[in-house]
This record gives sequence, structure tokens and C-alpha cells, in this order.
Amino acid sequence: MVLNENIWPEGLWIRAAAQQEAPCIMLMHGLGASKEDLAPLADFVDPEKQFRWVLPDAPVRPVTLNGGRPMRAWYDIYGLGRDSGEDAAGMEHMATRLAALMEHEQQQAGTQPLILGGFSQGGAMALYLAFHHACPAAAVLAFSAYLPLRQTLPQSAQVTPIFWGHGRSDTVLPLEYMEIARDIMESLGYALSTHIYPMDHSICAVELVDARKFLDSIVMQGNLKKS
Repeated sequence: MVLNENIWPEGLWIRAAAQQEAPCIMLMHGLGASKEDLAPLADFVDPEKQFRWVLPDAPVRPVTLNGGRPMRAWYDIYGLGRDSGEDAAGMEHMATRLAALMEHEQQQAGTQPLILGGFSQGGAMALYLAFHHACPAAAVLAFSAYLPLRQTLPQSAQVTPIFWGHGRSDTVLPLEYMEIARDIMESLGYALSTHIYPMDHSICAVELVDARKFLDSIVMQGNLKKS
């Protein structure tokens, strides 16, 4: 199936599944990166091609954190401190666009389950989509991410499995950010599987092995149900 280029003009990287009707993983890259940075994860995590992988490029926009320099970003970032302001309007605008891409993908694939994920800002965008924008995600993969708009996170409406991996030595998004998110989300009824690795702000091989086990477990448990 070929997506209409008007659905996502910034560009998409797609790897088809072995079966036409298969769950889809939509993965979002980090600030200033691109879809190609995360493409190798598909072969590592899913060598059997149980899933269809869709990786969009973020639009290019000025980013306040980097002095207004244009780069690929899902929304503006004002700062990385615990109390930095957040671009709520930008997140919602991007969530609306991504939700349309998700809906198109699900319609084309027979309404198969869709898993959201991403690295760093992309992981935060996935969490926002799933829980602030209430997109029908069957699971979430958060790699070295943070919880956006944590003060307004709603009570969990359903059990959505969440894999969250983070580096013990992350200086960009410190481990504390995952711990803060975990405490908030667990208090609101979210189902987190958190993993800490001896790395900085990156993704390691052991983390990908754990992510694969996580996906295998929810497939085996029948938690990937059609939306």
C-alpha cells in the first residue's frame, strides 16, 4: 500500500509487514534528527516483520532552545529544565496532524492495532498523542523521553502497556525525568514497564532486546486488539 504524499509531505519511511493485515508501529525521531535515524530499529526489534513500521519526518521549524535555528521538531522547545514552559499549542497542532496519519494508516490496514513510539522529543510526542490527545494506541514505546504537560495528565481511561527505557547517565533528559513521570503515571493508573541502562541520551542494544520482549509479550497476551 502506497500512502498519498499529501498525507505527510515531510516524508515517510515505511517497512511493510510479512502479512498485509498486521499491527503498525509509528515511531518518531528526536529533535533535529530524521526518520532515517530510527529506521534500523525495525530490523533489530522486529526481524520477523510481524509489524508494519511507519516513521514520519517532523516539520522543520525554529526551535527556541537552539536560538531559533530551524530544524526538524515536533513542536517548539523552550528549555529542558524541570519547570521550563512547554509548547502546548504546538503539541496539539502536531497531534492533530499525526492522528490523521494514524487514521489513514489504520483504514488502509483493516483497522489493525497501532503502537506509538519515539526517541527523546519523539517519545514525548508519542506519550502526548496517546494520553493527552487520546489517540487509540495499543501500546507506547518511549526511548529516553519525558512526560509532556505532566501537570495536566488525565486519569488513565484504559490499560495501555508502556515501555520506557532511559539511560542512567543521560544529561539531556536526566533519569529523574523518567522517575517523575513514572510516579505521576502510576498514581493515575497507567501501566509502565520501566528500564534503566548504563548509557547516556541514546538507545542501546540491550534496550532494543527488552523492547522486543515487551512487544512479544503483549502480542502473546492478546493485548494488541483492533481499535
